[in-house]
Amino acid sequence: MKFKILYIFVISLIVFSGCKKKLDVENDTNPSIKNIYADPPSVYGVASSMFFNWYINAQTHSWSPAMSMMVMADQGTSSWLNSGMYDLSREPRLPFDNSESYRYAKVFDHYWSKLYANINTSNDVLKVLNDGMQIGTLDASGQGADTKMVEAMSYFIQGLSLGYLGLNYDRAYIITETTDDPASEPLSSYSEVTAAGIAALQKCASIAQANNFIIPSDWINGKDYTNNELAELANSYCARFLVYNSRNASENSAVNWQQVLDYANQGITQDFEVFMDNVNWKNWVYHYTYERDDWVRVDPRIIHLMDTTFAAHVTSGADPGVAHSADARLGTDFVHTSVCPFKPERGYEHFSYYLYHRLTYSFSNPGNFPEFYKNELDLIKAEAYVHLGQLPQAITIINNSSRVTRGHLTPLSNSLTKDAILKAIFYERDIELFVAGFGTDFYDMRRRDMLQKGTMLHFPIPAKELNVMGIPIYTFGGVANADGVNTSNGGWF
Repeated sequence: MKFKILYIFVISLIVFSGCKKKLDVENDTNPSIKNIYADPPSVYGVASSMFFNWYINAQTHSWSPAMSMMVMADQGTSSWLNSGMYDLSREPRLPFDNSESYRYAKVFDHYWSKLYANINTSNDVLKVLNDGMQIGTLDASGQGADTKMVEAMSYFIQGLSLGYLGLNYDRAYIITETTDDPASEPLSSYSEVTAAGIAALQKCASIAQANNFIIPSDWINGKDYTNNELAELANSYCARFLVYNSRNASENSAVNWQQVLDYANQGITQDFEVFMDNVNWKNWVYHYTYERDDWVRVDPRIIHLMDTTFAAHVTSGADPGVAHSADARLGTDFVHTSVCPFKPERGYEHFSYYLYHRLTYSFSNPGNFPEFYKNELDLIKAEAYVHLGQLPQAITIINNSSRVTRGHLTPLSNSLTKDAILKAIFYERDIELFVAGFGTDFYDMRRRDMLQKGTMLHFPIPAKELNVMGIPIYTFGGVANADGVNTSNGGWF
């Protein structure tokens, strides 16, 4: 027990003296640390909170960019103001209001701050471990039974947090446990930040593969994870980050697809789901989007993919009727309704009469929520095979995937061209990967040059942070700023 108490004490010292000057972030991801003298928590009180604070307080929190990103990608559609959805999906696209006075500035600042809070927590733990702290019962060699598990999980959260900073912002700080002076750390490009996230995930995988442990089910809610399963998760996110980091089609073509395939081949073998108990673990993004029939609707672009006679872009408020498709998922995953609750004065381009009803989870019905479908990883493998010129392998994956098993569509012919196979892959991604994974739909549209002209390709550093750093406020978005580098100059219609 003395090891656990000393561990928490040292952690608390690091937390309260940690880097805050530049990142303007309080490390409040583990409130129990603040009450150390009143009720010293066990090591699990620190380590077990890491994934929760990344997944619930950042990725699925209602104050995250997730909702605005799904409407920017024309996967979902809404005319409501919440989370900047209306502002960022207006047509034609307008510049993003990156100011502290913007009515939803807290949404975009919250995400940045929470990712860095998670980085700070993981770094604090790693610093203590690097100083020789052992966690849990000591063996004959002096090694704590839980040390490597805690270390691997710390790198996992560090990697996820850095990776999503790289995916979502044009620049960010790379802060790790080895950073000597965080206050003087320079900004790095999105590609460098993503690479740092992948490097951390690889450290996680290496530690996990070299040690035996079982992560308790309350760390990643709903399931125990073995060391090998954690390594598989780390490799899966490496593949995800390598692919989704591209800002345009040119960058997407230049991805190291062999490396993607190598990571994916060491990835998950079953869906990665998190149990939402609706007590502490609640998916607010899903609740405020597709669970509520009046909040976000399925964009007609998605329905048009399944029924090409169905209008992909609404120009009037009239119900276009029921779509028809050979794809069975139109009937199982999507539901037509004759009423649209959106405001006509905000534009008919936001209207939709289709709901998404695939999942059984809701705030009234606890259940597993998909974070990373195995099917997503399979489609990443298929895409890698296409870019590597191995078309038969890609076709085999697609024909064994949801296209046939759930969609009941005709298997692809072995004579298809590269472009035709890629079209089939992205069709599956559009239909099958709804709500699974933060920003997946946005990243897919971005890396194909399909985001509407004037849509931001990534977010600027939040104004609150820029003001702390003394950097002039800047922003992206708007048709007049379409350069294909920071703002889309493409489009899907």
